[in-house]
Amino acid sequence: MASRIADDARDLILAHVDEQLVAKGLTPSDVPSTFDLLLEGVIDSFGVVELITMLEQRFAFEFDFDELEADDLTRVGPLTDYVGRKARSS
Repeated sequence: MASRIADDARDLILAHVDEQLVAKGLTPSDVPSTFDLLLEGVIDSFGVVELITMLEQRFAFEFDFDELEADDLTRVGPLTDYVGRKARSS
């Protein structure tokens, strides 16, 4: 179940930044789990806040920033894995 939620979170995140990915010549299937949305310029600091809010609302949980490394907050794989774990435990 967590894997399915993580997959749904990945799809939602990448759909949210689809225009920025296209501008970089990427499709969602091209994005590796190590892809850092912030460092690659796909989102800015405000975009991080939007992303967190969107994920909390969609998957009905609250981020606990003590449970997730700061660097992993904007990496697609670690972020979606975290969402899968948190949403399952909520």
